[in-house]
Amino acid sequence: MAVATVVSSSGLAIRSRHNGVMKRTAAVVLMLGLSACAHQVTFDRPPAYVVGAARQSAGITVVIDQQTLERRVPIQSFMTGIANTWEVQPGDMLKQVAEIELPQVFSSYEFSEAYKEPTAGADWLVVAFTIPRYDFSDFRAKVTVQATVYEPGRRELIKKAYSAEGDSHGAKMFWTGALGMKSAIRQSSFDAYKVIFAELRGDLATLAARRRTTSTK
Repeated sequence: MAVATVVSSSGLAIRSRHNGVMKRTAAVVLMLGLSACAHQVTFDRPPAYVVGAARQSAGITVVIDQQTLERRVPIQSFMTGIANTWEVQPGDMLKQVAEIELPQVFSSYEFSEAYKEPTAGADWLVVAFTIPRYDFSDFRAKVTVQATVYEPGRRELIKKAYSAEGDSHGAKMFWTGALGMKSAIRQSSFDAYKVIFAELRGDLATLAARRRTTSTK
């Protein structure tokens, strides 16, 4: 009987230690779950800059539909904490860059979430944007913007995809972790969109000039 009592006491001790480990593990898991965060990422009114392009006499309407504006792309990184998710808003980023760039290039600028027919006879272009691809990997943003340009009457002039990668911000992510992730996403995305718009501006200027030449013949 004495031996049986000793064995029973040992079993209780083992079970007690096991329960203690399980409780501590559950507490750690709970803390990790509570510390996991979803961070919204878009530009916070990026500073205006001068594009240095010739100003066109035409006006322009930018169209980005609601689905594109509200789209969120989840990004995670082991370097900055896999428990965290950064929900990037590439459509809103696109809108903010367009509002800096295109008013400097065209005589009038409008924004709409759906195609809007210009006034009859107006010297005007309409450019509808979508974003087939947005990704943040290898410490940089990778963006593809598709632009479809129309003249009045919704006659399509060009449909083209523009792709660019932003600068790498791996060092910032390594040294600052989660605190620097949002900044890295913003800056690299901003770099990519500026490259895209530099190419787009050239195409829009060519189309505007071509329409002026055609209208004077």
